Amino acid sequence: MKTGMLLGRLGLVACICVASSKTSEAQSLFRRFLPVDQVESDSQSGYNLTEENGPWLILTTTFSGEGAEEQANELVLEFRQRFNLPAYTYEMTFGQAESPNGRGIDNLGARIKRRYQQEGVRQEWAVLVGNFATVDDAKGQRVLKQIKLMVPETLKKDGEQTSQTMAEVRAWQDKVLARMGAHRHRGPMSKAFMTSNPLLPREYFVPKGVDKFVEQINKGVQHSLLDCEGKYSVKVATFRGNSVLQTATKTENRRGKEKREGGLVAAAENAHLLTKELRKHDWEAYEFHDRYESIVTIGSFDRPGRQLPDGRVMPTSKIDLIVRRFGAAYDTPSDPLNAVGDDTENRNRREQMLQNFSSSFSNKHAQVTTTLSPKHVKILKRKQLLRTIPMDIKPTVIEVPKRSLSTAYMQR
Repeated sequence: MKTGMLLGRLGLVACICVASSKTSEAQSLFRRFLPVDQVESDSQSGYNLTEENGPWLILTTTFSGEGAEEQANELVLEFRQRFNLPAYTYEMTFGQAESPNGRGIDNLGARIKRRYQQEGVRQEWAVLVGNFATVDDAKGQRVLKQIKLMVPETLKKDGEQTSQTMAEVRAWQDKVLARMGAHRHRGPMSKAFMTSNPLLPREYFVPKGVDKFVEQINKGVQHSLLDCEGKYSVKVATFRGNSVLQTATKTENRRGKEKREGGLVAAAENAHLLTKELRKHDWEAYEFHDRYESIVTIGSFDRPGRQLPDGRVMPTSKIDLIVRRFGAAYDTPSDPLNAVGDDTENRNRREQMLQNFSSSFSNKHAQVTTTLSPKHVKILKRKQLLRTIPMDIKPTVIEVPKRSLSTAYMQR
């Protein structure tokens, strides 16, 4: 088995296993795609935090005083070069002026004013790591544990002056523990924690429901994903329509509008027919439509799986069943609902789907193994083939979209 590494932007790490025909266990969906990129680490470049990073990151430590900015940049480069972790600096400014909110009064009856010992402006440089989608991201939590135990060369300042905040306090605590015969197994970043990107507005992190337009699109749908009671579902099919960008100086012509709307209608129809067909075969299927695509999901789950000690997530047995039945990484019938095997018609269809997928995937990433077995569902009407609907190559666990709180309140 040969493996390689590629780190994706959203922090999602998957593995790809190319195994012989005798080892069917190696067909695991979560091990088929191999990420291989290296985090950029140019000593001449500055890696300042931007709105595009995150939205969740790990605050590893802060620096203040003389040489703070330089030491923060050194730590960022070490994270990138030595640990292959995306790291950024963020400058924080604190005003330390006179405050009128003191307690008590002076001899003349005036309110006592509070003062900082050092007035003026105080600057600190924070070093943040990672680009994580959620605060409890599995990879983020694993990296956080590692950072708490790391001892970067940048922070090894034995006998030297350091700008790391609270470094002297931690050194004093460690000396006291050593004299008492106790040792604290921790690194200089043991207080690291997960935090949100401070450059993003607070509204970004407020839970939102889908907007009114999307709610209207899904209104009246019998098996709408908006009605799914669980927090997670497994997306098994995606159908995209044609989208057009309009500007203030040029409007969409009639032909372009018809093409766009026709694509969205076809996408919605495919999703609806597939949902009905899955329901006929006792699969708990849902459909969902937005401005650009329609999707079909299966199942309603409160949690996606169980986190292993190494940070990977082991899917629940029900989710694993769905992935194995409909995922192209498994040697299961190409028509999962009718258990149709590898006849000539299905073999040709599978090869065409694989060719199309390999072409688009290799342009962005790398070559894909040829052992994929794309799945499809046949829609029949009066025993005649109405259409053949392709399934996604890789079933994905997604969060279930919800209606907005204001809409739910108005419906009561």
